[in-house]
Amino acid sequence: MWKLIFLVLIVWLAITIVKHMLANSDTTKPNSTATGNDNSHQHAESMVQCSACQVHLPRSEAFLVEGKFYCSQAHIDHKPD
Repeated sequence: MWKLIFLVLIVWLAITIVKHMLANSDTTKPNSTATGNDNSHQHAESMVQCSACQVHLPRSEAFLVEGKFYCSQAHIDHKPD
């Protein structure tokens, strides 16, 4: 009986160590790719609301006309007065 308990303990310990090693290898990946070629880290961008349809979109994709944001050229052309 003690042999079985000891075997289960050894297996559990081995699994725990492997999980710990895998978790540590995932956290070191960003440091190993610090050359600047990794585009997986994107910066947060502010969102703006279209004055015509109230859809939210990234500020870099919006059109700014007369202090108002629009999501497309069509909404700029048909903007309400």
